[in-house]
Amino acid sequence: MKRISVLFLCLIVGIGSLFAAAQAEQATYPDQPIELVVPASAGGGSDIMARLIVDIIQKNNFSSQTIMVVNKPGGSSAAGHSYVNSKPNPNYTLFTANTAHVLSMNINKSKSPKGEFTMIANLAMDNVVFVTSADSPYKTFDDALTAIKANPKALTVGTADNLDKLCVVQINQEAGVDFNTVYFNSAGEISTALLGNHVEFGIFNPGECIGLVEGGKLRVLAAFSPTRLAAPFEAAPTFAELGYPGVEFQMSRSIMAGAGMSREAQLYWSDVMEKVCATDEWKQNYIEKDGLEDLFLNADDFTKFNTESERKIVEAAKSIGLL
Repeated sequence: MKRISVLFLCLIVGIGSLFAAAQAEQATYPDQPIELVVPASAGGGSDIMARLIVDIIQKNNFSSQTIMVVNKPGGSSAAGHSYVNSKPNPNYTLFTANTAHVLSMNINKSKSPKGEFTMIANLAMDNVVFVTSADSPYKTFDDALTAIKANPKALTVGTADNLDKLCVVQINQEAGVDFNTVYFNSAGEISTALLGNHVEFGIFNPGECIGLVEGGKLRVLAAFSPTRLAAPFEAAPTFAELGYPGVEFQMSRSIMAGAGMSREAQLYWSDVMEKVCATDEWKQNYIEKDGLEDLFLNADDFTKFNTESERKIVEAAKSIGLL
């Protein structure tokens, strides 16, 4: 009888140890460094956002692990998505995403072989502007239209992703013109090309060109936003004001992860991103500073939002021949 009691006690202790070990293992996530992949070159909107997120997380100790920003430009975000797909453990790799990248996922068939990417959180909505250099002869968007109508395909617009191209195609269709497009790896490269007079126009998010606009180097001719943007973009009319109500775009700024990320990791990072978006630094140094609209959506709400957003953008791309 005594032997049975001892064995029973040992069994209970053993089970308790295993349970405690399992709990300890769960409590340690994340237990190794995290990569935050930016599917674009340094200096663009996604890169700016990623580096601010990492800075806020580390300053506020929102995560116990080091987060390293990894730039993987190329193929309209396809290179970055392929890199994420190559990771054997999806729990330790996040990536910045936006509406343009979602479009590229469909164009390049770059969704993970394991299934759909994991939605972490939507962070904000970004706007889009049509820009030229300050010393160009095009003082207004009508000047650009007059020039392109006189010489079809003679003027080129710098783009950094497929949403930029969709914006240009929409202008061409609505205004009955034919702007050329050329692809660059980032908005920073478009800025360089504009300032060097290698292209006549560029598509930007406000945060990607605000410094050069304030510095008098670039001029905004029109905004794709529903209403006029705040300073220093307030002088630029919306396309609706110019007589093209069908030309309107906003870009989702979000965080995703590879297919197969555990529910625990998904909710962990969704919670971290919610904390980031609640900080004054995020609101002042990103949302307000770069002219975005604050729209945080947690993992579950973002999953629903992205499904509907993807459906709409894919339909728009199909309607103009991009898909």
